[in-house]
Amino acid sequence: MTGGLPTSTRAAVVRAHGEPLTIEQVPLPERLAPGSLLVEVLACSVCGTDVHGWLGHLTIPAALPSVPGHEMVGRILAFGEGAELDSFGEPLATGDRVIWSHAPCGACEGCASARDSALCSRPQMYGYLNCEQVPYGAGGFAEHSVVLPRAGRVRVPDAVSDELASVAACAVRSAANAVETLGRTKPSDTVLVQGSGPIGLFATAMLSLGSYRELVVVGGPADRLALATSYGATATVSVEEHTTPEAREAAVLVATDGRRPTKMLEMSGGRTAFAEGLQLAGKGARYVLMGQVAGWDTPVPPGRITMKNLDVRGAFSGDITHYREALLFLAQQAEHFDFSAIVSNRYGLSQVNEAMENMRTMRDTKAVILPQRDRGSAFAVEVAA
Repeated sequence: MTGGLPTSTRAAVVRAHGEPLTIEQVPLPERLAPGSLLVEVLACSVCGTDVHGWLGHLTIPAALPSVPGHEMVGRILAFGEGAELDSFGEPLATGDRVIWSHAPCGACEGCASARDSALCSRPQMYGYLNCEQVPYGAGGFAEHSVVLPRAGRVRVPDAVSDELASVAACAVRSAANAVETLGRTKPSDTVLVQGSGPIGLFATAMLSLGSYRELVVVGGPADRLALATSYGATATVSVEEHTTPEAREAAVLVATDGRRPTKMLEMSGGRTAFAEGLQLAGKGARYVLMGQVAGWDTPVPPGRITMKNLDVRGAFSGDITHYREALLFLAQQAEHFDFSAIVSNRYGLSQVNEAMENMRTMRDTKAVILPQRDRGSAFAVEVAA
């Protein structure tokens, strides 16, 4: 402890891909750098990317040992110099809740042109950094974390719960970015969402507020498709019932009276989903890819892009504006959608391996880790005193 603040914290650590995570004490900075915050992690939802990273399947490998978790909400315990405002000029105080982004380097061409951590060549990414090296505290599966100096941060509205605020920090802000990239839909559009995971479900809810002729979701299991319907899908296609690309294509065309999609989001991350989407797409369609983050190769017929005159775009992560939009969407649409239904289970930090396995096998739609659940928030009380 330094000045009443912790210099280490209890965390779940990945030491080898695919091996069980271990609960350890990992270091925190002895002094907060200017622009940084020390927070008590209130909730950290488990992302599919956390699972892929644990298994070693990502195109951006984590530097082991690492503390997973990048969609979290924290209560401010202490400030580094000059960190008293969020990224939009909102005053911050001890005890406020915040969500925060990965930290761009601030010096590369991507940062200079867009100030966007998703375009940064050398970002500091939560869940990917070695937890035994500086800057420390860069993972959400822990009782405490550090908001890095260059990380964007947003104050959480009182109307948004801890659990949904953590989900906003990845799934909802990613959906906001993907829907923005897809662009305005028109009453004549046939919209297709591939994937009924959390990002696909939130994207479905956002799209349902716009204009379209049909809004079709392809995915599974059945409980997720039921959520998609409750979030505005006009039809769903089960990958469990329609087990081949040809069967799914036929089912989509039945649902749309033969009309091929004109606006498409790939949110599933499935190995064959991109090629399948190219086959399904109507001529001139816009196709946004967000789910394809794994490092595998997959055969794709590029001629379909050319001959159909497709507009294919990538949408990775999101900048800090999408974090704010995510929180506002949750707050403003709470009466319209049952967002809490997407949180399927809650775990203490000591149950992290169960949470990861249940996300891997899709038994959970969205698992949330509550790091203080095992031990309570005694430290926060001690600091406040």
